[in-house]
Amino acid sequence: MKCKGTVRKVLALVRMLQPGYLTLLVITKIIAAAYPFVYILFSSMILDLLVERASYGQIMEVVLWLSGISGALVLSRWGLEMAVDVKKRVLEHRVNLMMCEKSFSIDYEILDSNETMDIRQKAYDGVRSSGSIVSFCETLAGALEQLCGIVYSLVLLVSLFLPGGAPARGWLAGLLDRWYGAVFLLVAMALSMWANTSVNRQVGRLQQEGFEANVQNNRRINYFQYLTMEYSQGKYIRLYRMQNMILREIRKNIDAMEKVSKNIAARSRRLKWLTAASALGLQLASYLYVGLKAIYGLISLGSVLRYVSAYQNLCQGVGSIFDLFVKMEVRSRYLAYFYDYLSIPNRRYEGTLPIEKRDDNEYEIEFKDVSFHYPNSRQMVLSHVNEKIRLGSRMAVVGRNGAGKSTFIKLLCRLYEPTEGEILLNGVNIQYYDYNEYSKLFAVVFQDFRLFSFSIAENVAASRQYNEERVLECIEKAGFADRLRKLPEGIHTNIYQLEENGAEISGGEAQKLAIARALYKDAPWVILDEPTSALDPVAEFEIYRHFDELVRDRTAIYISHRMSSCRFCDMIYVFDGGRIVQKGSHEALLLEEGSLYSRLWNAQARYYQRD
Repeated sequence: MKCKGTVRKVLALVRMLQPGYLTLLVITKIIAAAYPFVYILFSSMILDLLVERASYGQIMEVVLWLSGISGALVLSRWGLEMAVDVKKRVLEHRVNLMMCEKSFSIDYEILDSNETMDIRQKAYDGVRSSGSIVSFCETLAGALEQLCGIVYSLVLLVSLFLPGGAPARGWLAGLLDRWYGAVFLLVAMALSMWANTSVNRQVGRLQQEGFEANVQNNRRINYFQYLTMEYSQGKYIRLYRMQNMILREIRKNIDAMEKVSKNIAARSRRLKWLTAASALGLQLASYLYVGLKAIYGLISLGSVLRYVSAYQNLCQGVGSIFDLFVKMEVRSRYLAYFYDYLSIPNRRYEGTLPIEKRDDNEYEIEFKDVSFHYPNSRQMVLSHVNEKIRLGSRMAVVGRNGAGKSTFIKLLCRLYEPTEGEILLNGVNIQYYDYNEYSKLFAVVFQDFRLFSFSIAENVAASRQYNEERVLECIEKAGFADRLRKLPEGIHTNIYQLEENGAEISGGEAQKLAIARALYKDAPWVILDEPTSALDPVAEFEIYRHFDELVRDRTAIYISHRMSSCRFCDMIYVFDGGRIVQKGSHEALLLEEGSLYSRLWNAQARYYQRD
């Protein structure tokens, strides 16, 4: 990404996210640039007055002007910086919010790929460090501050290169008293700027090299550090004594990062000696030129202080502005990761067709020669699946681990698109339907379900707005009512420890709330992926009994390793190796002796039979 284009993008983004921030930042930098020059100018005037033995009143008048102007600048800058700091923090949070919004808007299939995870990690690491929008704005404003400092320096230095009134004594004095005597200083400054710019550009490249080398290390460190802070994982870590293993991984990746950082630092130090040498040479040149003019009586003693300080500020300003442009170029590369992440396109076809509102409430979904593999793998998880599902049926999907059961549901819910084939709803490819409308057809409880640190009611309704009666009804049907009655704030109780007084709930209780959430959605298709794995047998029976009543006119799809759940279903699909190898009722499938279903059923049933 070119620096010029980045500046335009960043300025437009900042104006949109936080109006007024750039204006306040610019004013603050202009005042900050003026502050040292007020001291330089008035200090030189005071020194000249002391040398000339001026009266006490004259000296105090200049001191009072110095105090008043510098005080006004300090107070103005202090007030502006407080306002800028507030806007800066808000801007940082809004940029982070953009990242969150992008993460939610990316197709789940794309978000699940390693490539996207790497881009996201680079973007997050970038905006938190050298590639942040705020740091880019501050670098840009810093360049403006240095530019103002250059202008102030030139104003003070103009008189240095003008001929004096007294006749010059000797050829050297004559040379120093002419404007072209400034060529000496300009050459010294140009050489110093060239050295600084060259070194800073190379150091910037080294820093980016180190950043990219540590992306994977950062991902691993963030993951393992999350485990140390996630209290819900603490019991497993302690019971299995995994502390040393996790800490070892953190240390290993920190050591790897340190090794990269030390290497970059060592290579940077070898370059920095050139900038130190050029700075020393520039300082000697300024003292030599201004000192000789003072010795020959071409300038006053107070002017020596003013000119030397102004010239050093000029050199520092020019060097810094070149350095800042190099930094902006480097930061532009970091920001490229941020914009790369924001610009990740969705591959999902964005259909526009509304879901047909049928009077007979008849919906049929058909898998037509569907095959699928995950983004990070080439191995087919589903292979040439063909099946029709009509609304109102109760299905069970069973099979060994890895047979493709959960993947079948993810494709049905359009979390992923088929690698081959198509899925039809009432004869129309589901890609052509409006995605938000299509997703309203399904209420799903996945085996890796999550609840969030909101109130119980908000978790059940999946919204800040909810119908309390419906929430209570669904909680009752899901079997959570007894536990709810023990909570002082009822459905308004916040779960987990993010909020003060948050209530802890067990895995089985969380599963009941997840089922209540599916009930609350009141969708025509209810899908339960291992819905009762954390429940006791009585609670499991109650859940299935209530669901049997609830889904009379809906489609219920159960995915479970507990074969007993199949007895509630009209149709059972048996998956093996990514294919449907059997289908039929429980009784019919049991008659197929030696079949996969009968083996699975008998393997579990024998644990409940007497010897």
